[in-house]
Amino acid sequence: MQSREEIQELNDHLQAFPKAEDIFVKEQPWLKNHFLPLMSIDLAEINPDWAGQKVYMLAPFEPYEGYIGDNTTEYHNEYTAPNWLAFRLTDDNKFEFLGKEGYFERTAIHDWDFDSEEEEAIQEMADNYEKSKANVAKYGTLVNVRYPEYKGELNKRSFLEILGGEPQYGNWCSTIEDEEYPKAFKMNIEDGEEDDEVVFDISYKGNPFYLISEATAFHWVGAGGYIIMLYEPVSRIVLFTFDYS
Repeated sequence: MQSREEIQELNDHLQAFPKAEDIFVKEQPWLKNHFLPLMSIDLAEINPDWAGQKVYMLAPFEPYEGYIGDNTTEYHNEYTAPNWLAFRLTDDNKFEFLGKEGYFERTAIHDWDFDSEEEEAIQEMADNYEKSKANVAKYGTLVNVRYPEYKGELNKRSFLEILGGEPQYGNWCSTIEDEEYPKAFKMNIEDGEEDDEVVFDISYKGNPFYLISEATAFHWVGAGGYIIMLYEPVSRIVLFTFDYS
């Protein structure tokens, strides 16, 4: 599998700002209330055998504090946990959420207050998303939302930090070490042969997940953490977790 870092250019396989109606299954229209679609990734970009399979880098609106899913554990299932959520990639390249709508706090299920401070923060993310979309149309690349130019030059930001390769150890790994991940999956972290090397074993029914991409939500929407997206090609499950420094 190919691996690259600091992706600042688009191509036929990497397209920014896909439309929500084009990436989520029609049976789950409420997904658009919980995610901002950042990028469409044709997996041929990292593995020719996966050509034509498209996955989507997403920035969730939640959490305002803590981890996504922290306060909705009664709605979790084997595919979701605090800081973890999963989709299945359908045959026509749509995302089907494998959890329940109640996993998200921003719903009538949880009597979400749409006049709250938390909602104001979400609206600011949505506004910054539109600013980034306009900036990419203008400059051809992602730039700092607040300061697109600095000293006469573009203040560029990476669309993706990593594309392919291996996951990077970080705060997100604590849920694996504490065995607080979704129970449909097997997860383990071990020390590698080299100093500071770690080896990830994340799988579903014996089939390994592969890192697709890591991205910084802040570059796109001025808020949020580091997004890690993994893929298991047999089941076509896409797994997300998030890192907060």
